Amino acid sequence: MNASRSPKEVLADVERLERTVHQFESLPEHLLSAAQTMVSEIRRASALEQLDSVPVARLREVVRGLRLDPLEQAGYDTVGELAVEEPWLLTAIPGIGDETARRAVAAAREVLAEAERSTVIRFDMERRPSAHTELLVLLRAVHTARRAVDAATPTILRARTSIGVLPQVAAPATRSWVRRLFLGSAVKNAARDAVEQLETFLSQPDTRALAELASVNISSSRATRPAAEVWQDYANNAAELLGVLATVTGSHDDPAARGFLPADIVERVEGLTLDTTKLKASLRGYQAFGAKYALVQRRTILGDEMGLGKTVEALAVLCHLSATGHDTALVVCPASVVANWRTEVRRHTTLTARVLHGPERDTELDAWHRQGGIGITTFDALRRIDPSQLPPGRRVAMLIVDEAHYVKNPTTHRSRAVATWGAVSDRVLFLTGTPMENRVSEFQALLQHLQPAVAARISSTAALAGSSAFQAAVAPAYLRRNQLDVLDELPDLIQSLDWNECTPDDLAAYGRAVMSRSFMAMRRAAYASVPADQARSMNDVERSAKLARLVDIAEEAAADGLKLVVFSYFRDVLDTARAALSLALPGAVYGPLHGGVNPTDRQHMVDALTRHTGGAALVAQIEAGGVGLNIQAASVVVLCEPQWKPTVEAQAIARCHRMGQVRRVQVHRLLLEDTVDQRMLEVLAGKQDLIEQYVKDSAIKNASQAAIDVSDLTEVSRIIDEARAETTILEAERRRLGLDTH
Repeated sequence: MNASRSPKEVLADVERLERTVHQFESLPEHLLSAAQTMVSEIRRASALEQLDSVPVARLREVVRGLRLDPLEQAGYDTVGELAVEEPWLLTAIPGIGDETARRAVAAAREVLAEAERSTVIRFDMERRPSAHTELLVLLRAVHTARRAVDAATPTILRARTSIGVLPQVAAPATRSWVRRLFLGSAVKNAARDAVEQLETFLSQPDTRALAELASVNISSSRATRPAAEVWQDYANNAAELLGVLATVTGSHDDPAARGFLPADIVERVEGLTLDTTKLKASLRGYQAFGAKYALVQRRTILGDEMGLGKTVEALAVLCHLSATGHDTALVVCPASVVANWRTEVRRHTTLTARVLHGPERDTELDAWHRQGGIGITTFDALRRIDPSQLPPGRRVAMLIVDEAHYVKNPTTHRSRAVATWGAVSDRVLFLTGTPMENRVSEFQALLQHLQPAVAARISSTAALAGSSAFQAAVAPAYLRRNQLDVLDELPDLIQSLDWNECTPDDLAAYGRAVMSRSFMAMRRAAYASVPADQARSMNDVERSAKLARLVDIAEEAAADGLKLVVFSYFRDVLDTARAALSLALPGAVYGPLHGGVNPTDRQHMVDALTRHTGGAALVAQIEAGGVGLNIQAASVVVLCEPQWKPTVEAQAIARCHRMGQVRRVQVHRLLLEDTVDQRMLEVLAGKQDLIEQYVKDSAIKNASQAAIDVSDLTEVSRIIDEARAETTILEAERRRLGLDTH
């Protein structure tokens, strides 16, 4: 025998390797079980805390005729106290028999169980409870173990194939020399060869690397981590860890996660198995459903509310297509988010991203033609890329159009370019959280790109019949979910209208703006009294009521170590805001981020805000900073003036209040009393209602004819014409200020 070790040692090493690999493979499930146990403990503790404030008398609402007076007299004041008690102990109380004790405890535990089921785990960044810390450690361990096992699976399969039945064939070689005397030469030779093959297998680099990988992951899963490191990991990677939490708690059969789609569409979507082998991110249940919907329905709009992770859903679609042999796709987006798409592809997938825009466009385009991958380009650059240049046999498996409301006007060059590429793509996916900003016809125009038959049904019937019929008609092509429906753990969003009384300088500036008949000057008059180059001290700042309030908010946020984003439509307002904020937060104000800043520098501004330790601020033009960027580092949002489009404000807020946010988000709208601010809010009150009716849900919740309200047709005709509204407000303000007498 040529083996350098004894057969027993070789087989023992093989057995040890198999045990280690099996333990490594089962590690994710083991950690998942531990995380589920911790989730149950946290939910129970939270439920008991909640029920400790519920009087025990409330149990009469659960069980009629229950005698509770003796229990209350004995000191059982709350449902929580009773839920953890043993029935037999209660029988010692005068007036409480076996049946009463059993029924009382059963009722309390029923309430406790319901409270546990409805408890949503929200990680508390301020208090940082030890149980939450332990759960976060387990969530990270689950994610790490899953990634490691997935990556090692091909090596494990090869190892098992190499081992095969060799241990059984080699077993005779481990017998004593006496017993080996009675073996035939064929058995001896086979055993010797098997031992040699196993020893060779054990010495191979891949085998040693697998053994080390398995051992390291098993050991690291048991390692302790400093609490500060755990919570910093959560702050940096909340979306990822909350995705793992969703798999721990299990996905519920929630119609909201399926966008209230009709049953026949849901059945087809659920019948698809999503291949996520090339996806690094953990998908929430509603995200997996959205990806499958896009694949099954082929040409669709994914209209999830901002902050729900539409990009990750689209990446899941691309990973599935690539895994099934369709590896060429094209993403079209505004120039400001090209860098973000490239980063997201690299961060969340193993796919290749090629930017077909900028100085390297021709080189990258040639590589995309030859090798495929994910091409990323802008609306303008798309017009200069000719589909006919694709080599024979290379088809675009998916065209993704981000911020798809940019192509709502079919007569524009970019809409035509999108239509051209859509015609040669196997599938098309439009991403937009604002599919209809002002008119149902705009939404219909988007559908015309995708499923003309669905668009036609809207124009002829649904738009006339009302919002319920509209949602049912677009169900084959439109899926939307809302944050409140599917993101239970998202921190609270607290919105406030910060009304301010005009200072004398504000009144003078506003009067001059009205006198000049400039509506835009009226909107920014609150800051005109303190130009950027004059904001040298806090006394200067206080000449403007809005500016003084902005500084108050910033100082309050900084005292708590919070970051804020300040949005305005106007560049000069941003300059003034930046100057004032620099007095309160010296060296910690970034921007202004506006349309003239290139995409790379925009991302650098966001990154600088994120890296800054303590309170800091970013000032951004609302239609530049409010689209495509992820600013979860900030939890305070300030809107310097009202916007005509409610969706523009919603998008801006969603840059911060989105999956991955770990703190409560506070939104402050700075408003001046008895000015254009107040008039605009009055006009806007009816506009949001139409948007919510027609696009908030993606299909009918009640399909009966009785639920259809034809009065919605009148509502459609009342959509606000901004120019007309501005004229009306301007004339009303001139009359109010005595500048016009008629």
